[in-house]
Amino acid sequence: MKKQVEYLQKLFYDIWNDFGSVYLIVKYSTGTSIGKRGFTEEEKKQGLILVFNNKTNTSLNWDADGNLTCVLAFGARKEELSIHHDDLLGVFSREAGVQFLRSDMSSEPAASPPEPDAGRVDGKQVVSISNFKKRKP
Repeated sequence: MKKQVEYLQKLFYDIWNDFGSVYLIVKYSTGTSIGKRGFTEEEKKQGLILVFNNKTNTSLNWDADGNLTCVLAFGARKEELSIHHDDLLGVFSREAGVQFLRSDMSSEPAASPPEPDAGRVDGKQVVSISNFKKRKP
């Protein structure tokens, strides 16, 4: 399991640096928190897709176990996120034409990558974060 998270992290940064944006697929659990916002009922069932792009500028940190902490903007409101490594299901980029989905997870359905025209933020599953600095671990 630890190796899969390491591959996910490396691919995350490679895609972000090469293509300017990357998506993370996150499942709901009590080990993951999305600030005061939390998960919607739909996100608890289907998961959440977080968008990281070149316009983001707050902290992003991975600890030794592969847990991710960062600050994301949900509209004008910023939320502190803590994502447990077991809840990181995958990383993908339509621009790069690649995806990495962890096979060591249970058979629970994960959030599906958005359709090609779903690059816009509609406030449901895709959460855009602005002004993030890229940082390699």
